[in-house]
Amino acid sequence: MGKKSVVRPSWIWFAVLDGGIVAMSVLGSNEKVHAAVSKAIPGALPERHVLRGMMVGTAVIHVAEAMMAARAARRRGLPSVGWAVQTFIVGFPSLFALRRAPSA
Repeated sequence: MGKKSVVRPSWIWFAVLDGGIVAMSVLGSNEKVHAAVSKAIPGALPERHVLRGMMVGTAVIHVAEAMMAARAARRRGLPSVGWAVQTFIVGFPSLFALRRAPSA
């Protein structure tokens, strides 16, 4: 398997991690949704400003991971843009897949 490609982690990672990011984004940005969930499950959610801070932190971490993936892929002769985009979207599972991917 010496072809130049991006190896996808399991779709489950995309569903779980990106689903969590979407949920955090909706809860952090929509006052009505946050209030409804907080009412249904008292004490389960952080305040909206905390969720927004977590969203910013998640974005920063994913950008850093994407930069690391691009550099590692480039060094191994793999498509750096593809690896960077995938890693920005799904995060660490993409980095693990990159570590296991054969060099070109």
